[in-house]
Amino acid sequence: MRVLVQVLKKISQDYAIIYPPAEKEEIQLVIETLIHEKAGFLPTDYREFLCLTDGLFWNGIEFFSTREHERDNGAFTHRAILAMQAVFYANQNLKGKIILGLAPEEIIAYDSKRREYQLIDRYSYTVFVKFPSFADVLYFYARNVLDK
Repeated sequence: MRVLVQVLKKISQDYAIIYPPAEKEEIQLVIETLIHEKAGFLPTDYREFLCLTDGLFWNGIEFFSTREHERDNGAFTHRAILAMQAVFYANQNLKGKIILGLAPEEIIAYDSKRREYQLIDRYSYTVFVKFPSFADVLYFYARNVLDK
């Protein structure tokens, strides 16, 4: 969790949109719904992330939250995990994966069976990078800012 806090502090200085922490009840509702829908389980480290910030938008990358957040007088709505899971539910290429975010050319997912985070090409649906932790995913995107 220390790594997550450090990354969030650094990218918040680079115009990241960070939200208040999610309520435990909101996280629990997401967990229970994902299990009920047989989508898998929400990984512990992503839950920890939600306890720090309920979602994140930065540099074209969006990590979904427990609920939607409206910004800029309705000009932008930060999307929720369950809403986006419903959008991708019918896609056979994404079965068994929890959709946690989007980047300009990839889907950010968690595969519960393999217990790994995956970056999936948005057009071919092929997995091109795998990570053991959410901190690794966040670092992958933020490494250029962090290494300055």
